[in-house]
Parts: sequence; C-alpha cells; structure tokens
Amino acid sequence: MRDDALQTAIADAALNGDPFLVSHGVLMELEWVLRRAAGWNRGQVNEAIRLLLSLPGATVEVPGLINWALGQHLAGADWADMLHLVGSRKAEAFLTFDRGIEASAGPETPLPVRSLG
Repeated sequence: MRDDALQTAIADAALNGDPFLVSHGVLMELEWVLRRAAGWNRGQVNEAIRLLLSLPGATVEVPGLINWALGQHLAGADWADMLHLVGSRKAEAFLTFDRGIEASAGPETPLPVRSLG
C-alpha cells in the first residue's frame, strides 16, 4: 500500500525478482486488509491481487486455479471461500453448510460443492 516509507523500502528491496510464494493465507489476509482497513472495493482489491501475483518471482500454491478464483471473486464470490475451494481441489467434494458457496463457485468449480444444510 506504500503507506509506510520504511516498510515500502524493505519490501521493494526484498522483491528483487527472486522467487517468493504468496500463500493462500496471505491472499486471504491481503483481501481483508484492503477491503476492511483500506476501504477498497472488490475491483480494486482484485486488481491489487493480480498486480502482486504479476511481480517477477511471484508464485502461488495453485497457479492454474488462482485466475479462476479471482474471476469468481470479481463476479461477487467471497474471496476466502474461493481460496478454500482452490486449496481443496484434490478432495472428492467440498462440504459446507454455506449454501451460497455452490452458487458463487459456478459450474466451473475445481471440485463439486455439496451443501450439508
């Protein structure tokens, strides 16, 4: 966010093109901070995440599915829910009491969503 000059300088020096992992936990926290603390809207948050992931050396836990999750988020899905689905892709199904996740994930979900409630 470049709101702290010292932290900005440290981050810029650290992000010099060497490989680094942006974990799902970091992506969840980033979305929360940008949305709640900074007051950014969904489009701004989505663009900031895309920008972070486009930095030289950036990688994520499931590169092939992050764009799907970002697309669902931009269309209105909860970011954390989509990351949970992406992170669970090796399971047979994603079980949840949250009836909205299935609709938010849409037909291209990386695994079936089954509502328990």
